[in-house]
Amino acid sequence: MKLLYICGDSFGVPDPDYGPCWVDYLAQLIPTHHVINLSRVCASNLLISQQVDQAIAHADHIIVLCTASTRSQTRLNGQVVPYSIHSLDQTTPFTADQLGILQSHTREFFDLDLCIYENKCIIESMLQRLIDSDRPFVWDQGGFEHASYGGAQEYFTKWHSSRSGRNLWDYAVTREHRPYYHITNDQVHRDVAEYYAGWIHAPT
Repeated sequence: MKLLYICGDSFGVPDPDYGPCWVDYLAQLIPTHHVINLSRVCASNLLISQQVDQAIAHADHIIVLCTASTRSQTRLNGQVVPYSIHSLDQTTPFTADQLGILQSHTREFFDLDLCIYENKCIIESMLQRLIDSDRPFVWDQGGFEHASYGGAQEYFTKWHSSRSGRNLWDYAVTREHRPYYHITNDQVHRDVAEYYAGWIHAPT
């Protein structure tokens, strides 16, 4: 059986309490593939890049969902913990003291322009490694400089031929923690699954 790896943030994370999402529907549409979903809630582009490295080693197909530049990560109790500067709250595993430190650090030192540049470099590196791997892949710019944040500049034109025709952030009506996948319209999930199933089954 072939392997499909999904690399991304919460937009790729199923949440059974809220019903099936596009990942669930996609698995039903591609019985030729075993779906390995590495997506994590609040994953940063750096963590998604690590997921891609894991996928490149084994995958027959790869779907990549990029994310916003306002994500980061730290190590806590031996585990890498991603977080967003917009949700330094009870949805994280941090203690109140740790949250206070992160909130203070963000207020004092966070520089959005530097983070955008840093994340652009991470995504470019990730996309080029995917090209060099010769693994079939499709990628979604996701929250990186998304229009909802005021982003208007065009990025990553070198890799446009493998860009997904679906940006999941376009369909999010909520940024609440649950459902993890944020999109509440079931038909959108079905359409996205059909889109990716079509890409997988398309002749190469």
